[in-house]
Amino acid sequence: MNYLSVENISKSYGERVLFEDISFGINKDQKVAFVAKNGSGKTSILNIIAGFDTPDTGQIVMRKEISMAYLSQNDVLNPNLTIEETIFATENKILSIVNQYEKALKNLDDTDAYQKAFELMEQYNAWDFETQYTQVLSKLKIDNLSQKVSSLSGGQKKRVSLAIVLIHKPDFLILDEPTNHLDLEMIEWLEAYFAKEKITLFMVTHDRYFLERVCNEIIELENGKIYKYKGNYSYYLEKKEERIQLEQVTTDKAKNLFKKELDWMRRQPKARTTKSKSRIDDFYQIKEKAQKRRIDHKVQLEINMERLGSKILELHKLKKSYDEKIILDGFDYVFKRGERIGIIGKNGTGKSSFLNIITEKNPVDAGTVMVGETIKFGYYTQSGITIKKDKKSSKLSKNLANLSR
Repeated sequence: MNYLSVENISKSYGERVLFEDISFGINKDQKVAFVAKNGSGKTSILNIIAGFDTPDTGQIVMRKEISMAYLSQNDVLNPNLTIEETIFATENKILSIVNQYEKALKNLDDTDAYQKAFELMEQYNAWDFETQYTQVLSKLKIDNLSQKVSSLSGGQKKRVSLAIVLIHKPDFLILDEPTNHLDLEMIEWLEAYFAKEKITLFMVTHDRYFLERVCNEIIELENGKIYKYKGNYSYYLEKKEERIQLEQVTTDKAKNLFKKELDWMRRQPKARTTKSKSRIDDFYQIKEKAQKRRIDHKVQLEINMERLGSKILELHKLKKSYDEKIILDGFDYVFKRGERIGIIGKNGTGKSSFLNIITEKNPVDAGTVMVGETIKFGYYTQSGITIKKDKKSSKLSKNLANLSR
């Protein structure tokens, strides 16, 4: 059963063409990842499919009787509502019944209200829905439902938005970077959730392991063309490499033929026969194939290299807490040259706080942070990098501009 048909859509912003005349479809029970280089228009395509944007040409055809939900990267929550009010501010009838029942539980003195809520739960078989609703909130660590949306961090807002689309259990779910702001435990739960739930997915993600475990088909947009791969991420990588090699062979053959035809063109007199005219037309087609290039932007940055000393970073007896929450309690570690270390932990355990401590952005309550004399930190935070205008050279600016294209 076809859920979605994308028919010959194009999108441009000014003179910049994101994509042109692309088509593909999504069928029931497919779990599809959309893959493309940054800046190719992935999010634009999701917005167009979800109805938040319109294509310059072409159309989107969605099956009418299915329900659709969209998890975008943008914050669309009402800051004036609580988490609970946000979740229940929908037209989902079952969710409204669950809300009514939970309110009745808080005021058992009103027996009539409780009895009415209980009967509605029975009538619409809402017990399973309530169990799943509670589980989703628990797994995404959403426990203080009375908290105002305006007081939430960016990561908390993303988890609330994710919880809402999962609770509604749509037929067709569109996801833009669903694992952003999720810890490993949450990601593993989400993988298992999608494995057991009959939800049709279309998503963009840079988490290749999540993509590998969840998706059974890859759609790639490259150089303005759509390529489809019926398999997981590993299968996609294998088949893409085969396609690239085949394209290279075809291009090499075209180059050899182009050299031969170019020599013929140069030897021909100005007055040509009809037969020659046909060959000339073929020549320009061969030329186009021969000049095909796989363009990968390569950024070259000039960096002043300095000798790295023997001391990198030493942490001795570090202690840090916020209010009553302990982040570090007598922590010791000596970093060695060449180590590559990952920090994992549940959301809220203090991973970012730890990074701010070792880069000396935040002080410790006790203990010592000893940084080697030749050490310079490169620190890419969740908020990105702020480049000081008086520090960047014109060449660096040009390279970064090329990188962002």
